[in-house]
Amino acid sequence: MSTCHLDDVDKQLLVLLHDDARATATELARRAGVSDNTVHNRMQRLEEEGVIEEYRGTCGYDRTGLTLHYLIVATARIVDRGEGALQALELPQVVGVTELMTGQGSLHIRAVGVGDEDITRVAERLDELRLEIINEHLVRADHDDAFLRTARVVARRVSE
Repeated sequence: MSTCHLDDVDKQLLVLLHDDARATATELARRAGVSDNTVHNRMQRLEEEGVIEEYRGTCGYDRTGLTLHYLIVATARIVDRGEGALQALELPQVVGVTELMTGQGSLHIRAVGVGDEDITRVAERLDELRLEIINEHLVRADHDDAFLRTARVVARRVSE
């Protein structure tokens, strides 16, 4: 896998898109201080090179009544791990799955719900998928912003 060279305009566009994935090219151009054509060309290149994989919003689950956020740590056999992760992601309460390379607890499953019965339902379904639940956590807060952290790392690496 080759890496893509990002200049200051590219990095600025990525940060602007992170803040508002629905921003128009005209708005991005105005905020970045470049032309609409520059934005279109940069966005097309960043998409073609796989830097921008998709545009998506985030959900305020609390505003939908799904106020309980869970982290379920599970283990699967190595040969079953990838398929188990994809099957877990199909459950309606599951909002994300992180697959680790090694060790016990190689699947971190993030789920949302209204009450205890929701987490019980998820746990039962994961058991049916032959995933061994190691631990269940009620999450107080999630301070993760992987995109922004990645942008900072890339920015540091490019400037060195």
